[in-house]
Amino acid sequence: MKKSPVPTIIYEEHWILVVKFYHPKSDDYLDYSATTRITDSGKNPVEISLKFTGTPPYAALMPLEEHVIKAASIIDLYSKLTKWFKKYGYDIR
Repeated sequence: MKKSPVPTIIYEEHWILVVKFYHPKSDDYLDYSATTRITDSGKNPVEISLKFTGTPPYAALMPLEEHVIKAASIIDLYSKLTKWFKKYGYDIR
């Protein structure tokens, strides 16, 4: 019985993602530590791991503190990330 090959990481980037609550009178911002990874195999080789690192919002809904989104391409990943934050009322800045 053959073992499935472990996917190799082709690219990895660590960055800070800032999102703003979508309301004209709100100044609620959230900071997430984000890690983007691209592997060489699999159905969804692109993924982003989010971990909340800022101060919880005052009046706005709080998304999950840790979340992973997987996608087939970078464009698809950005689309899924935008939809996930919009579900809670936030825009990526």
